[in-house]
Amino acid sequence: MSNYYICKDKKNGEVIFLEYDLNKVYEVMPKVKKAGAIEVNKIVFVSSSFSEKIIKKKIEYKLKKLLLDLKESDDEGDQGGKVRNCLEEAERLKWNIINNYIKYLGKDYVNLILKKLQLVIDEYHKKMYIMRNNKYEELFMSMFSDNQERNSGRRGR
Repeated sequence: MSNYYICKDKKNGEVIFLEYDLNKVYEVMPKVKKAGAIEVNKIVFVSSSFSEKIIKKKIEYKLKKLLLDLKESDDEGDQGGKVRNCLEEAERLKWNIINNYIKYLGKDYVNLILKKLQLVIDEYHKKMYIMRNNKYEELFMSMFSDNQERNSGRRGR
């Protein structure tokens, strides 16, 4: 299926005609709307190399953000909420790449980025496991210390 875009050039009055295949274009729907700006509903990138560059930048930015959040969660000693949210975001990015971006990117790049993303997801899983284990250990120690305090006041036979 092909779509057509026809418009009239304001400078010299020529009619511009562009035919593009809907399966090979990358569409972006902007979310930011500012007062006094032109309202844009949809942007269509016809050039496959340009759309590939845009998607790669988008993925690299999200991956860097996830790595930064992983490093920050080490420093803060988070209780698990932020780590869980970042883990969900990383898994969402992984499935978004597999379902939506794989047709725009080469297989080599997709395999590389998915391996990197899987390493990040594994680190988040490890961090969640450590936090859960520490929580259970603290709970066990508090139960043990409460039991010791109760038994210390009585005399055994």
